[in-house]
Amino acid sequence: MGKILVVDDERDVETLITQRFRRAVRSGELEFLFAHDGQEALATLRAEPDIDMVLSDINMPGMDGLTLLDHLPQVNTDIRAVMVSAYGDLGNIRAAMNRGAFDFIVKPIDFADLEATIHKTLEACRTVRKLRAALQETRTAEAASRAQAERLRRVLDTSPIGVSILTEEGELLYCNQRCLDLFGTTPDAMREHGAVALHRHVEARGLDPAGSHMVLEKERGDIETVRNDEIQFVRDDGRAVWMIVSFDHTVYEGRAVYIVWLHDITERKVQAEALRRAKDSAEKALSDLERMQGDLIRAEKMAVIGQLIAAVAHEINTPVGIALTAATHLQNASESIILTFQGGLLRKSDFQEYVGTASEVSSLLVTNIERAAALIQSLKLVTEGKASSPRSRFDLREYLADIILAVRVQPAAAGHELRLDCPEGLLLDTYPGALTEVLIALLTNAFAHAFDAGRGGRVTVTARLLDEERVELRVADDGRGIPPEILPRLFQPFATTRRGAGSMGLGLYAVFNLVTGKLAGEIDVESVPGCGTGFILRLPLDVP
Repeated sequence: MGKILVVDDERDVETLITQRFRRAVRSGELEFLFAHDGQEALATLRAEPDIDMVLSDINMPGMDGLTLLDHLPQVNTDIRAVMVSAYGDLGNIRAAMNRGAFDFIVKPIDFADLEATIHKTLEACRTVRKLRAALQETRTAEAASRAQAERLRRVLDTSPIGVSILTEEGELLYCNQRCLDLFGTTPDAMREHGAVALHRHVEARGLDPAGSHMVLEKERGDIETVRNDEIQFVRDDGRAVWMIVSFDHTVYEGRAVYIVWLHDITERKVQAEALRRAKDSAEKALSDLERMQGDLIRAEKMAVIGQLIAAVAHEINTPVGIALTAATHLQNASESIILTFQGGLLRKSDFQEYVGTASEVSSLLVTNIERAAALIQSLKLVTEGKASSPRSRFDLREYLADIILAVRVQPAAAGHELRLDCPEGLLLDTYPGALTEVLIALLTNAFAHAFDAGRGGRVTVTARLLDEERVELRVADDGRGIPPEILPRLFQPFATTRRGAGSMGLGLYAVFNLVTGKLAGEIDVESVPGCGTGFILRLPLDVP
């Protein structure tokens, strides 16, 4: 029977494991104990010394899994720890393996993989315990019978872990078949090449006083242990094999030797490298996606601004044309009255007629020139209203009036009513360029999405003071509303109800970023199908 301690702060893990392994528990094949942090796990290990294996999460409150790993050798040197971590947590996985973890499981847990790992770990525990028991018998009875030695040899020969015995001088006294398989060689070649590599590593570890493992103290004759070093060996066939190496310094058949245990981790290394490459690939793909997304957002904003500029420029032609016609008419009338005056034929009625014409034409000129000036001002607001423009202090009502004037002349606004409700004297100290982009995007979005073709509607821009520090801007329409399935992800990239009509779904995503970033505010949306939509902006009067 295998006794396993599961350490995880998620209570649901206990239920899942109990359900998944209920048959093995019922048959007595496995027994599970549960703890919810490192401290509780240590207490359980001290109370239950026959626990074979620890299955522990890495990230836990209190004592985490890595700290628990450091304490395990002080409680039970034979226990094997399998750590649970996420795919992207390669740093923690590597730290766990360096601290003595036997294996790891990635989240989300694949229970088939977990079951195989449990059986493999318990088998290794049983094998190592058998080997230790056999070796302990040889230490206490150096004159043991040949039958006892043969039994030990059989256990070693069938071990799933590579085992070799080296003298302190580097002579290979024994290696089992698994060891030969790992090195991909014959017994003779193992003595010439593999033993040299193992002995070089053992000696290097024994002479490294700054190492993280225990140091061999040969002069005192102490039996010391080094566990879970990683080495790479290139076989004759060119294949690189990664192994975890542990070794004991002990006495075998009257000689001081090192017993070296070898566990193949090549597949694990391949998986870790694959995870690293997948992580790098995912990060690059994310970077490319963010860059592409930024390019699309800029393109969509420029398209909206271009449409506004074209509409305003078109509208300017009308008052300028009227003003030019009126000025030409006034010029002709002036030339005629001058000729009449110079010929001495000027009558009072002629002069009165000219004065009436001049007054009427002058009024017409002033009206149309003022209209053109307002349109030019709105065009200037649009062309200069970039998000990077400097912050300034301005009157909100005047600012909103210019915005509405610029938007009203675009073709999409034809047939719709555009209203402004804003009190006078409301001053904002913020970034007008960023706010211009936000408001133009919301207004053009309303004209593009809120109303059915051929149906006029009303769009209202409302401003009110919330408190001493904030103002609320509301852009509301009486259109068809937003479908409920779109509403929760409205400010996410590529969310749109008009995918096939040329809309990319990036306008509101850009609006959200500007409002919550540059303008340091909040944005919400209220919508009921058939009853219209309202976008609510809450902005600081004085942006931080």
